[in-house]
Amino acid sequence: MIDLLSIYGLAVVASTILAAGLGLMGVHLAARDRAMQTMCIGQGAMLGVLLGIGLTQTVLSEQLDAVAPFILAILAAAGTFWLSESLVARKSASRNTHFIALFAVLLAGGYLVSALFPALESHMAQKYFGDLATVSQNQAWMTLLVGTVLLFCMVGLQKAVSRQSFEAAILGRERNPLAGGSGVWFALGTLVIIGFAVQIVGYLFTIACLFIPTSLAARSRRLGLTRHLILAGSVAALATATGFVASLYFSRLPTVPTIVAFTALLGFVGSLLP
Repeated sequence: MIDLLSIYGLAVVASTILAAGLGLMGVHLAARDRAMQTMCIGQGAMLGVLLGIGLTQTVLSEQLDAVAPFILAILAAAGTFWLSESLVARKSASRNTHFIALFAVLLAGGYLVSALFPALESHMAQKYFGDLATVSQNQAWMTLLVGTVLLFCMVGLQKAVSRQSFEAAILGRERNPLAGGSGVWFALGTLVIIGFAVQIVGYLFTIACLFIPTSLAARSRRLGLTRHLILAGSVAALATATGFVASLYFSRLPTVPTIVAFTALLGFVGSLLP
């Protein structure tokens, strides 16, 4: 086990820090009723990643195998965000109806892209479910850097971001990011983080860390924003570390599904704390 930790230690630490940052970000996305839209954005990012991988394997230089998927993931995520905002602006149906329809189209698009590039079948499963054990050293260092920046931003800008979330959730004064203003930076940061996370750690890990901790933390009998943020971030981080290590010890356990199971378990236990 010690030998395994010496090999995967950096990946464990990097994914744990990224999970904590995603857990904090998810609190604000949920408060702004952006959960379903975020799932669409993540699905759009995965479509961009798959397209980037397919193009680098067939048309582009293989030296762009890390850059092209990331750029296309950001562009696809941004395009999905713009399209989703345009759809709900007309208010012809409920927001979630539009988001679910868009999610279905993007999901089908991902399968169509994998069909056009047969070598993508294995990549599609990996990008969807994720496999932290296959993260390279360079990817782990980049994940550590991005996770640390995200965590510092979420903690350092907590008051400003929380004020915007409060206005959206309680007062109904959510600002349209496409119209500019202070909310645009949170929206842009969300797009970049989701695009990066989907490419490196997978769609399932990203969505699970964003929304499972805050969903279960909301069940707590004690209210309070600070307590909620601490609980959500701690559950995401602790579940990632323990789930990752458990999957290394029990080699038959898949990494990310094990982490998701630990997230649900620890989140439920945390919601029962006095």
